[in-house]
Amino acid sequence: MSGIRTTTGLMSGLDLGGLVDALINAERAPVRRLESRLKNLQTVQTGLGQLQAQLLALSAATLKLSDRNTFSSVAVSNSDPQQLSVSARLNSITGTYQFQAVRLATSHSALSRGFASNTQQVGAAGQLVIASGGQLERPVSLDLLNDGTGVRRGIIRIQDRSGAVAQVDLRNAVTIGDVAAAINSQAAGVRAEVRNDRLQLFDLTGQTAAPLSVTDMNGGRTAQDLGLAQSVAANVLNGSSIFRVSDEFTLNLLNDGNGLRQKTGVDDLQFTLSDGTTLAVNLDGVATVGELLQKINGHPQNGGKLAATLQDNRLILTDTAGGSGTLQAANLSGSNAVEFLGLTGDAPGGVLTGQRLHGGLNSVLLRNLRGGQGITALGQLSLTDRTGAMATVDLSNAETLDDVLHAINTATTGGGAPVALRAELDGRGTGIVVRDTSGSTASPLIIADVGGNTLAADLGIAVNAEVTSVKSGSLALRRVNEATSLSTYSPRGTAVATGSFRIEDSSGQQAVINITPGVKTIGDVIDRINAAGGINVTARLNETGDGLVIIDDAGGTGTLRVTEVGGRTAADLRLLGAATVGDDGKQRVTSRRALIVDVAATDTLESLATKINVIGGVVRATVVNTGALLNGFRLSLNSTVAGDAGRFTVDDGSLGLNFTDQDIGRDAVLRVGADPATAYLKTSPSNAFPTAVAALDVTLLQAGGTPVTVTTSLDAAKAQAAVEAFVSAYNAYIDQAAELTKFDPATQTRSALQGSNATLLVAARFQSLVNRVSGGPDASIRSLADVGLRLTTGGKLKFDGSSFTAALRDHPQQVRTLFTDLNNGFGTQFNKALDAFTNAQTGTLTLQTQALQATADTITSRITQLDALLQSRRVRLERQFIQMETVLSRLQSQQTALNGLANMIAGWRASASRD
Repeated sequence: MSGIRTTTGLMSGLDLGGLVDALINAERAPVRRLESRLKNLQTVQTGLGQLQAQLLALSAATLKLSDRNTFSSVAVSNSDPQQLSVSARLNSITGTYQFQAVRLATSHSALSRGFASNTQQVGAAGQLVIASGGQLERPVSLDLLNDGTGVRRGIIRIQDRSGAVAQVDLRNAVTIGDVAAAINSQAAGVRAEVRNDRLQLFDLTGQTAAPLSVTDMNGGRTAQDLGLAQSVAANVLNGSSIFRVSDEFTLNLLNDGNGLRQKTGVDDLQFTLSDGTTLAVNLDGVATVGELLQKINGHPQNGGKLAATLQDNRLILTDTAGGSGTLQAANLSGSNAVEFLGLTGDAPGGVLTGQRLHGGLNSVLLRNLRGGQGITALGQLSLTDRTGAMATVDLSNAETLDDVLHAINTATTGGGAPVALRAELDGRGTGIVVRDTSGSTASPLIIADVGGNTLAADLGIAVNAEVTSVKSGSLALRRVNEATSLSTYSPRGTAVATGSFRIEDSSGQQAVINITPGVKTIGDVIDRINAAGGINVTARLNETGDGLVIIDDAGGTGTLRVTEVGGRTAADLRLLGAATVGDDGKQRVTSRRALIVDVAATDTLESLATKINVIGGVVRATVVNTGALLNGFRLSLNSTVAGDAGRFTVDDGSLGLNFTDQDIGRDAVLRVGADPATAYLKTSPSNAFPTAVAALDVTLLQAGGTPVTVTTSLDAAKAQAAVEAFVSAYNAYIDQAAELTKFDPATQTRSALQGSNATLLVAARFQSLVNRVSGGPDASIRSLADVGLRLTTGGKLKFDGSSFTAALRDHPQQVRTLFTDLNNGFGTQFNKALDAFTNAQTGTLTLQTQALQATADTITSRITQLDALLQSRRVRLERQFIQMETVLSRLQSQQTALNGLANMIAGWRASASRD
């Protein structure tokens, strides 16, 4: 703090503050020069900052010029946006397409019988089982027919034996089931049935006035492709064969969809030949039947000893090794290849004839019924209708459920008269029902096995009673096997959580089962359980075909239990249910890919809905009031998955809930192309068809009667907007640079960067890039000038949009290359140039700014130092002036004292003289 509190010395009368300020100001000249220099540096820094900000804005615009998507965007024109919406993905192929929304996706739903209120009790106890899958109809897609050439869809003309004619529209048929359903609904005089590899038409008129015939209409080929283009003077028209397993069949189409279990990197299948040669086959990468055959026939150790062929929808293995042994097939490394390929039989004469690989046009394999147990012993069935007419059918060679149904439906007595029995799938589609159609009651309905076979018993249709029909109940088609992935197995339809669960057997022994990320399939889970030490249990696939079962072999007095170990793995594997006792007297915990609800007699519709929703998974339950005057409250079940995959069945046992389907889950269908004969149909579980064709995404909005024309073209407007944005940002930089470097001679005023080499470097680089020529000499587009970009006075760019649009239209690839080529594209090179100037670590302008800041920091530090020295100088000066005032004050006091003394002496003298 200054020691001088007033500016004028009290003793000296001098302006002491002014004197100090004047002396300090004189000594501060070097500081003022430094401050002036600092101000100039800060002005340059500000200018460089403004320049960099403009370059960064330019960089954002330039990024779009280096992006191929900018010049590949496609504009879509849609003639009927009410029927479907279309969006183009990047790099879509431009052109004109035609689509038609044939059918929207539906979700499966079912309603119970009516109740008086939502709180009315069910009144019965039992289990409610809601399951997806298990349907015994597996209609083949028309695309698989005729060795994969498919069916040319159109309209066919059917004439029954009375001469009546019906036109059947098959333009929208997706599967062979759709074909049969269309014929049966549109041609009243005939019934269409699917028989293994062909269609059959049965005349229902009982007349003989005309032949039973099928012809194509409008020059189509639909009847021909379906094998029905015939005319027969008979009551049955047997279509020609239109389906067989071919080399091109993918393995996932075989065995009713029960997949092949294999482990990567190890052998899966071994053949032992008659001479002792063993062929270990690794099925890694095998996708089709043809590739499988090649793996066997081309095995390095084969040498022609084993010939694998595909005949009559099955594999035939012929051993030509000439040894005395027997050809055998065996699984390796935990694979199920032998069962999957149907190679479980003997090889008499060195020929192993496999079982059928596929159930045919619309059926399933008998070996996959009863949870994969199949039929224990095939043989003859004895059939007696209610009139007493008897027939015996031989099913010793039956392999599909269709074989059984057909045999019953065509059974005749010894005299050739048809037996009045009709066998077909039940209402749920998971079992069969055999009905007497005679109307007689003269005899009981009898279906019995002959000899030691078990066909009727295993199928649940053995009967000898005064009834008109017999139902098999669910035939438990296997749809979960060792190869079933855990990725969707949980009740939520998601992957099974990794973690651990504990199994305690009936003797009290425990083991913890760890489900790691490496456990991928149901087979892996079964292996983990069976390999666990310390417990006496066996895990295998369950009898209902939809999961696995853990069976207690300990025989103890305790209870078999599965509990979690801190996670939800057991719940996801559906293993937390209470143990039950099987027919073998052993306890078991069963995992089923189904929603199983224990229902109490006191449950109401509301409480039952809550129970279902707590378990979750297949369906969502709600209570609805239909508004009916009586019993208007019903339990509604709605699939949580849309389309075919969301279909479910409800088995309420003896609960009496009597669910009926309201809507059947069906996939959406999109026709691609205008002519049904040459177009193809695509299906989707939702109404969305990603990449329906040429990177176009199509979403169905409503079913349409006519095709929609969709035209795609390059979106020149988007590309032009990107170039215009670049030009605007470039010219803004040029303006900013000019403003920062101008000099006004009239006022002799310089702008912040006038004379700076930074702007010169940037301008030179930019002009070089704008004027560069690239591409071969034969290219039509080699420079920016070829797409309407030119430099004008002052270094600004001028853009001709019409020239650019024409260039993009005529030479789209060359324009893309000009801007986006990874090595020489203008956008790419310009981005590199901008980065060279503005990079936060290495940019030229960044480094200049940092250098200026370093200099400014040094100057600021020196100014601070000098100001500190001057402040010390001021303090010294102020102290010296204070001391001077003090001295003057003392001198003045001494003068006053001397004057007083002098006055005293003078007075004394005067007094003395008077005396």
